[in-house]
Amino acid sequence: MFKEQTLSASDAPLNLDALAEVSAVEAAPIPTPVPASQMYTERGLIDLGRLAETKLKYPFNQTMPLTDGFGYRTEPVAQFHDAQDIAAANGTPIRSIGNGIVIEAGWASDGCGFSLKIQHKVNGQSLTSRYCHMESESHSWKVGDPIKLGDQVGRVGNTGMSFGSHLHLALRLNGEPIDPLPYIESNST
Repeated sequence: MFKEQTLSASDAPLNLDALAEVSAVEAAPIPTPVPASQMYTERGLIDLGRLAETKLKYPFNQTMPLTDGFGYRTEPVAQFHDAQDIAAANGTPIRSIGNGIVIEAGWASDGCGFSLKIQHKVNGQSLTSRYCHMESESHSWKVGDPIKLGDQVGRVGNTGMSFGSHLHLALRLNGEPIDPLPYIESNST
């Protein structure tokens, strides 16, 4: 049982001198959100002239459930999600979405886990595809290796900052994060 509470004025005199002793505190300005295009930088890109044009293909041989879409999100971490997460059983083969050259291979230090990043040329533009959270040591690709559409790039895993087995597929067109599946569909074989 709760006791009713009331707020009443005190008969004690108000000490105005105490109010004069309070100093103003300047609050720091609220930071301006960083655009998604400036949140990440592309490293290791090669001269686009070294790449042949390619068409694209879905990274699995069959349709898989989509779990966490491209864009701003509040869960499991409040941030811009620059990829499409695709659920698949641990060990499921992942295929290259297009012809290109490997520009990042192995363990990543940014939470991506065991990964691979490929640079492609699509419609004369630089596209990178990054495959994250793969099973440890599930590929032996090295930076500079040529890769073909459909080559196995690794196997689905749960490495890095991951909450379960899935593929985190991130695409960047000329350095800008883009929604992977609509882009793959519009430039498919």
